[in-house]
Amino acid sequence: MTTQFSSRPTRPTVVFGVVSLVLLLLPLHDLIVALASPDLNGYGGVDYRLYMDTATRWLHGGPYFQPYQLAAPYQISAGDILYPPVALLLFVPFTFLPAILWWLIPAAAIAWSVARLRPGPIVWPLLALCLAWPPTLVKVVTGNPAIWAVAAMALGVVCAWPSVLVLIKPSLFPFALFGARRQRWWLALGVFILVCLPFGSLWIDWGHSVLNSQGGGIAYSSLEIPLLAFPIIAWVGRTKPVRSSDRRVPSAGA
Repeated sequence: MTTQFSSRPTRPTVVFGVVSLVLLLLPLHDLIVALASPDLNGYGGVDYRLYMDTATRWLHGGPYFQPYQLAAPYQISAGDILYPPVALLLFVPFTFLPAILWWLIPAAAIAWSVARLRPGPIVWPLLALCLAWPPTLVKVVTGNPAIWAVAAMALGVVCAWPSVLVLIKPSLFPFALFGARRQRWWLALGVFILVCLPFGSLWIDWGHSVLNSQGGGIAYSSLEIPLLAFPIIAWVGRTKPVRSSDRRVPSAGA
């Protein structure tokens, strides 16, 4: 006697799936309007262009930070550079690479991680909420570097060490600590610190630009928390175990 297993989805799976789909449809109108507008209504790739222009200016001997950012207190506004100088290692290559890769590479990293984790239906609505969160749409459409931070986080929940790269946006540093119990994470942190050193006095300028800024800090990045939480939720709700031969860092007294 053979036992037959039904391939039909269970009722909870259908419910979670429908709820997730409804949540994903919420920002669809705004996305269609943006895509149908000339230059995405002025938003399309605006952050991407800002950082590419900044990297190009720096490559030609110009300043990375605007002079007013270093001279006196200022209110943060569009066009201000607040990323640390190590972010130039991300920006500079894309002054030569096709622009589409700025979006495709993070998207591929996130998709690969989710495919590896296979989050269960119970977390689908939460994942959908993260994607439907209005600032998420803005970050994606404008090409904000935050999409690279979430890609690092997505790879980090699978491999541990890539989460260190979230530090390209220091205001989101708590997310970079994911995987800190793994030796690979500490090795990655050491490499990250080493590649930061050659930027020398630019770190002093970055310190001045951050201290002089008003209206920033952790609260300034709070709108990006759902975006960074997306991979963590997928990890919490994973149905496929993440395997790693990496040893944990010994705890005190171990």
